[in-house]
Amino acid sequence: MAAWKYVVKYKDLPPDVYQSIKRSLAGNFVLTHYPAFHDSMLDSFEIVSLDGKISVFYHLDGGLEIEGSDDNPAFRRIVKMVNGMVSKKDYI
Repeated sequence: MAAWKYVVKYKDLPPDVYQSIKRSLAGNFVLTHYPAFHDSMLDSFEIVSLDGKISVFYHLDGGLEIEGSDDNPAFRRIVKMVNGMVSKKDYI
């Protein structure tokens, strides 16, 4: 049975908060950057784990998307880490 693909979205994230999240992720994972494929995208990268890849997209409007499989422990750990770094009431 295939794992479900999830996208966790945050809205109106200021650039300094995004950079803090990105630095934290880079301290725990290897980030592979790739060019933004849409005009509204400011930055994008992926994290490859043993259980699959996690894609991260940051948009010009401050939207942050984290995409991964629900059965990937690294994806769940990343979402938990990001949730701990942002105020959920302000950004989710």
